[in-house]
Amino acid sequence: MVTQDNERIGSVGRIAGEERERDLSWLDWSTASDLSPDGKTLLFFESGEGGGPGYSIYLRKTDGSPAVRLGEGSAGTLSPDGKWAFALVHVRTQPELMLLPTSAGEAKKLSTGSVRPDRGVWLPDGKQIAIMGREEGHGSRIYLIDVESGKIRPISPEGYRIFLRSASPDGKFITAQGPDRRIYLYPLAGGEPTLLPGLSPFDAPVKWRDERSFYVFQRGEVPAKVYLFDTVTGRKELWRELVPADASGVVDVPTVVPTSDGRSYVYSYARILSSLFLVEGVR
Repeated sequence: MVTQDNERIGSVGRIAGEERERDLSWLDWSTASDLSPDGKTLLFFESGEGGGPGYSIYLRKTDGSPAVRLGEGSAGTLSPDGKWAFALVHVRTQPELMLLPTSAGEAKKLSTGSVRPDRGVWLPDGKQIAIMGREEGHGSRIYLIDVESGKIRPISPEGYRIFLRSASPDGKFITAQGPDRRIYLYPLAGGEPTLLPGLSPFDAPVKWRDERSFYVFQRGEVPAKVYLFDTVTGRKELWRELVPADASGVVDVPTVVPTSDGRSYVYSYARILSSLFLVEGVR
């Protein structure tokens, strides 16, 4: 018996005013990264064969218009004004940070010195980006980069990891996982982090709704159950259960990207379809 597996990641979404979810997949490994506040523009990247060895970042209107390739790399988030996309390039070798223009213009490189960067997120003021990174021989920590000057500085001890789209609307906090794997509110201006009871190490914050609550879900669940979490009361309230209309072979929902108001959302799903063959006459 021989099996042949076809693995893909696709993206679907429901936009404000529409009754059904729309397929927003592009090539073979379409992973959603960010959604504009009005839900009309999707930032995503292709990390399969179609994306090439260095991956490819795309921008696409959620009305189904063709995607536009912005450049190489793995996508982060859109700037608050929508003019830039945060990108991680040379992912498999020596990662670097780039700002890719979403229309006309030249890409900008952000130097991180001796820090090996990972994921990052724009802060609401559009002047800073919070990233997760580490120096040789050290653990991961949170850094702030000034977009204008390029200066980078650490704001957390080692062991803290951030989530995408994790900056609070007032720019005071970022959601992070601590060395103990629990979820914290980390103050960007300095100070001690605040533990968020009611969340497990498997919970992943995905977007703030307002200054006291954010959307959160757990990977590995199909359908993906997305909750609204209140940072003051610690209460979780089910918002949506997400799975494609055709759930055949869907094994995971790796990303969920809602708008703050919850009227639009896009999520990515992993699908594995297998064909089983009987081979005869093998010697």
